[in-house]
Amino acid sequence: MKLILSNKSSLALLLLIGFGMFGTTASADEGQFYIAPGIQWMKFRGSLDLHNDEGFALGLGYDITDRLSIELDYFELDPDVSGGGSADLDQLRLDLLYDLDYQIGDFRTFAVTGLGENDFSFHDETVWDLGVGVKYQLAENIEWRTALRSFFSLDRESTDIGIDTSLIFRFGGRRSPAPAPAPIVEEAPVVEEAPARVTIVDSDNDGVPDGQDACPDTPRTYAVDNRGCPIPVEEIARVELEVNFEVDRSEVQAQYFDEIQEVTDFMNQYPEVIVELEGHTDSDGAAEYNQDLSQRRADAVRQVMIDRFNIQGSRISATGYGESRPIASNGTAAGKAQNRRVVTVIIQTLQNFRPR
Repeated sequence: MKLILSNKSSLALLLLIGFGMFGTTASADEGQFYIAPGIQWMKFRGSLDLHNDEGFALGLGYDITDRLSIELDYFELDPDVSGGGSADLDQLRLDLLYDLDYQIGDFRTFAVTGLGENDFSFHDETVWDLGVGVKYQLAENIEWRTALRSFFSLDRESTDIGIDTSLIFRFGGRRSPAPAPAPIVEEAPVVEEAPARVTIVDSDNDGVPDGQDACPDTPRTYAVDNRGCPIPVEEIARVELEVNFEVDRSEVQAQYFDEIQEVTDFMNQYPEVIVELEGHTDSDGAAEYNQDLSQRRADAVRQVMIDRFNIQGSRISATGYGESRPIASNGTAAGKAQNRRVVTVIIQTLQNFRPR
C-alpha cells in the first residue's frame, strides 16, 4: 500500500494546521481520540474514464468539543479503467466534522468538509470535499456513521460523488484537570490599625448579608433560612418531566421546551411554590462521573427555566443523583434511555410577610 503526497502548498499548510491542533489546542480533558475504519464508494465524473468502485478507508480523529471533531483520513481504491486495466488511487485528506444538533429519530446529523490529495497512478490532484451524514450510538464508546460527499477537484474542474460508512471507536475519556498548586504567599508584617466601619449589604432585605446569601433574589414574601434560601414546608407534587438525554450528554433539546413550560406555567400561577430538579443517569460509566453528569443535566434544565421562561433562580434548586435511582432496567437500551432523565419536585414554601 503506497502513500505519496504532492508538494502543493495548500494541502501542506492544512496538514500542518491540523497536526498543530492535535498537539497544542486540544488536550485529553477536552474530548476523546477515536479511530474510524470503514469503506468508501466512489462515482467518478468528468474527464476520468473510471468505473465506480469501493475501497478501504481509515480515519484518526479527535473530538475538539462535544460538537466539533478533526479527522485525518486515508482511502485506497483500485478502480477499473474503461477499455481494460485498473488505476491505483490513494487519497489523504483532513476533515472537520460538525454536529448539527438535529435528530432524525435516533439518528444525529452532521456536516463535514475538508481538503485532501488524490494520488492516481497517472495523475495527482487536490480535492475539496463537502457533505452531510447521520450517525447512531451503538454503545458508550462505539458509533456508526455514514456520509454522502461531493469531491471538487481543484485541478480538472470536475466533481466526483462518494458515499462512506464506518464504525467509530473512541478511547481515552474526559479527565478533570489537576488542581493548580497553591501560590506561596509571604506573610506581611502585622500593622495595627483602628477598626474600620463595616457596612453590611443586604440587597433583598431578607436578613442575610449578600456575602452569605446563596439565594440573593428571594421574593419579599418568603421566609428564609440562614443561607437566605426559601424554607420548604411540604412536597405537594412530583412531576416526571419528559426530558431525556443522549448518551454522555447534558444539553436540553428543543423538543422538551413545551414539557418544561408546563412546570413554569404552574410556578407563575402559584408564586408560593419552589421546585427541585433531580438529575439521573443510566449505569454505564463510573459512578463518580455519572454523579457529575446527572448534576449537569439538572443544572441545564434549571438554566432553561431561568433564561427561556424568566423564572427566578432562587425558586429552583438542582440536585444530581447519578445512577442511584433508576426507574427502568439498565440491562436494555430502552431502559437506559428512560433512566437518563430529569424529575421535578414541587414544594410549597412558607409565606411570611417580613417587616422591611
